[in-house]
Amino acid sequence: MIGIGILGAGGIAERAMVEPAHGVDGVEVVAIGARDPERARTFAERLDVPAWGDYDAVLSDSRIDLIYLALPPIVHAEWASRALAAGKHVLCEKPLSANGTTAAAIADAADAAGLRAFVGFHFRLHGFIRDLLETIASGILGEVRLVEIDFSIPHFVVQPGNIRLDGDLAGGAVMDVGCYAVDLLRAAFGEPQVVSAVAQPYDADPRIDLQTDAELRLPGGIPALLRASFLGDDTGAMWVRVDGSEASLLATSVIVPQWGATLTVTATEGTVLRQSSADPAENSYARQLEHLAVVLGDGSESLIDARRGVGTMRVVDAIYRAAGLEPR
Repeated sequence: MIGIGILGAGGIAERAMVEPAHGVDGVEVVAIGARDPERARTFAERLDVPAWGDYDAVLSDSRIDLIYLALPPIVHAEWASRALAAGKHVLCEKPLSANGTTAAAIADAADAAGLRAFVGFHFRLHGFIRDLLETIASGILGEVRLVEIDFSIPHFVVQPGNIRLDGDLAGGAVMDVGCYAVDLLRAAFGEPQVVSAVAQPYDADPRIDLQTDAELRLPGGIPALLRASFLGDDTGAMWVRVDGSEASLLATSVIVPQWGATLTVTATEGTVLRQSSADPAENSYARQLEHLAVVLGDGSESLIDARRGVGTMRVVDAIYRAAGLEPR
């Protein structure tokens, strides 16, 4: 049994860890920690988590094997290092850290401690994403000519006071949803180069990008257009389009496949060659926990290893620089 301790008593801890853990064998959420122990107590009592306290109380709990950092990315490096020093593996909520430098520090600390560190790109473990990547690699599209990604959160979701609008906490649209797009591009095509980027800054904190549009160049010279935004329409967007010489592919709900993801491949003359949808009963967060139970048990490689997450953060940094903003 893998005992899990959570640092951070926000909504993501409930959705990404406590709820899915109930249905996954071999894992158990043992304790929840918050800066305010009373907040942790309220969380624990509501969700039937056995123990609660401040961060240090969770790190010192001998029942815990893995710490899940449900904290703003600006503090991931600090608390990941503390958790590793306490002998615990670490899962950081995405993105891995505030920038490529601090992300590398997490991966280095895990290596030095002989422990594992991971980044919470849960979508990578879902069967729909595996199918998407296999379809792109299959050759059915012919020669890939253009990739477009739009990950836009509905405009009414991220409002003043939201931590994603706080530069001190390493907020911003590329940090929040653009990191998913970068990770997916790297998985499907290899390492991208950033060509240009334009950001729309937040008036109340110009360090924050409300929306960023970036052009990247993939291996083989393939152009990729990426939008990360807090200014989406009422339904938002989570789609990927890949245009090839023989066919095009459109995938929807890519970040959270269980929310109705679909995959359609259409030939250039308009014939639908393939159509599929995600199983709504397959939960990406549960798949992430199942995956962690396996790799922590047998030491095998992981798609969400922190070392891979370092590369994603370095591309994120490059997008911000191209847009005239400082990396977080």
